Amino acid sequence: MDQLGDPNGYLELSQNPIRFEPVSKVTNVFFDDTSKEVLSVRGGGTLGVVVRGVGRDHTFRMEDRGTISSLKFSPDHSVLAVQRSKNAVELLTYTDGEVGPGSVQECRAKAANMLGFIWTHNDDLVLVTDHGVEFYQTQQVAKDRIGVRHIRSYSLPCSWFVWSTECSLLLLCTGSSPTTTTLQPLIFKPGQSNKLTKFEVEVSSASGTHSTGVTLGERDVCVGTVYGLVTICVLRHPSTPTVAAHLDVYTQNKDGNFKRTHICRLELTGRFAVNIIDSLIIVHHQASKTSLLFDILLGGEVNGGITSVYPITVPRSIQPFSLVEPDAVPSTTSQPISLPCELYAPTWVVFQPDIVIDARLGCMWHLRLRLDCLTSSVEDKSQLVDCLLRRKQAKPLVLSVVRQVVESGQLASLGQIFDKINVAYRQHLNTVLQSQKTCQIMMGESVSAPVASNNAPERRGVVIEQADMYSSVLAPLMEEAEKEEARQAQQKDSTNHEGSRQTVVSPKMVVGVVIEYTRSLGAVGVTVQHFLYELVINALVRARQFYQLHQLLQYHVLADSKPLACLLLSLVGVYSAGQQLSLDMLCRLNTAHDEIIEVLLSQHQVTPALR
Repeated sequence: MDQLGDPNGYLELSQNPIRFEPVSKVTNVFFDDTSKEVLSVRGGGTLGVVVRGVGRDHTFRMEDRGTISSLKFSPDHSVLAVQRSKNAVELLTYTDGEVGPGSVQECRAKAANMLGFIWTHNDDLVLVTDHGVEFYQTQQVAKDRIGVRHIRSYSLPCSWFVWSTECSLLLLCTGSSPTTTTLQPLIFKPGQSNKLTKFEVEVSSASGTHSTGVTLGERDVCVGTVYGLVTICVLRHPSTPTVAAHLDVYTQNKDGNFKRTHICRLELTGRFAVNIIDSLIIVHHQASKTSLLFDILLGGEVNGGITSVYPITVPRSIQPFSLVEPDAVPSTTSQPISLPCELYAPTWVVFQPDIVIDARLGCMWHLRLRLDCLTSSVEDKSQLVDCLLRRKQAKPLVLSVVRQVVESGQLASLGQIFDKINVAYRQHLNTVLQSQKTCQIMMGESVSAPVASNNAPERRGVVIEQADMYSSVLAPLMEEAEKEEARQAQQKDSTNHEGSRQTVVSPKMVVGVVIEYTRSLGAVGVTVQHFLYELVINALVRARQFYQLHQLLQYHVLADSKPLACLLLSLVGVYSAGQQLSLDMLCRLNTAHDEIIEVLLSQHQVTPALR
């Protein structure tokens, strides 16, 4: 695979990366996974510390008191925590770009070695050691002094840890054997912590043989949110090069426990990295310089309650990216020089949910999904629509796919596509209705009235309403079909060879598409809007297919309604049977007596009107 990227790739790097000074003999670079900032420390801090992040760019200096292992700001940037030793962390005040004196917090377990520390909230600091976890609350009691109060400690062995800011979850590795590794999750809230049930993950090969030399490290584990549920992804590397690696997905259930629910089949070996973006699990493979996209809700083969999931489509590289180097521009040149970047470089480091850092180049990118490129590569359009419906801001793409399916003549899958769209539409209507009922209960009884919680996964996708389908797909297709029909009428003597290029959309085909769409709406209990029926009737009348129209009305494919009856009355000049069909429809409604009398009187039928 070209190391410079694939122009049709499903992923792209943000156009304006955050630039920082690369790693060198003088400069050390640290990433704060809570604030998503990069801190470049020059000369131990005496030559300056540069903080770069989204919407944040500032510099300060501090004394060089030894080699820095890690440094992180509190989320509100009022305290700077610096680790220089194995059993203590310095807490320094920070105000208006100036670092002041503070205090030193040592580990309570004297023989413990600190593995790292994290800020869980503005005043909450957690020290992770090989002896367990220590939870503290900080408070600036004076301009040059920070008070620290111990809240709670957890005594348990730990070899490494993973922290997720998005989920407020700390995951500890508390033990391992030749075949399994024990993980202990802890959940944090402001001033509170809770120890969840520990669980074991397998590290042995798929064949069940002992994986000698294969161990689970923190770079093989990531924590994120997939469809509103906390999810832990664990890479399982093969013990032999002939066995492919795979990704185990552990999902938190309603009891708070983590259980393996899915297996993402990678069918590759080597070094991997994982991002979770918009509930899609993205696995990067360094050797092939490609990325694989997984949507666990697309389903797959189920064995023992665990679903095997395969990539949505073929692996592809990230789109090419060129880095602008203004410093390299000669004085006589007006345009900056763009240098292509090596993608999937060995110096890349990935952080959740969408961050890629190249410490050698001094760049931090945010990874973006290019769903428009995904639509052209997935052959199963029903599966593609299923995936797009769960993505943010994918409504135009879903409507475009539906139109492409019709124009390409792939009508066999159209009913299934409409069903998926309308099931999501029905769920949205149910949610709106439930919200309205909840508001009525709260207003009618009490503002503090209890509301039943819903443990179902959060739906964060798009909703295709009937007006969207009409304005973006059905009406444009009908207009295109009528233009094509008129053009063919003018060229009756010429032979049309365009059928091999693309299916010719006819008014009859569009009518069939609308009828299929209304069928799907009725199947999920959604009332069909009259403008869809109006589109069908006008098309059939224009094509003078009165027999087909009569059949649709007689067998109630077109549901009774006052707007529909009025439309039939307006077409009496070209469709004489429309008057009687309209009267029959109004009679069946049993709510339109005034309209029936008005029609009869306009025809001078006084006696029937009186009856």
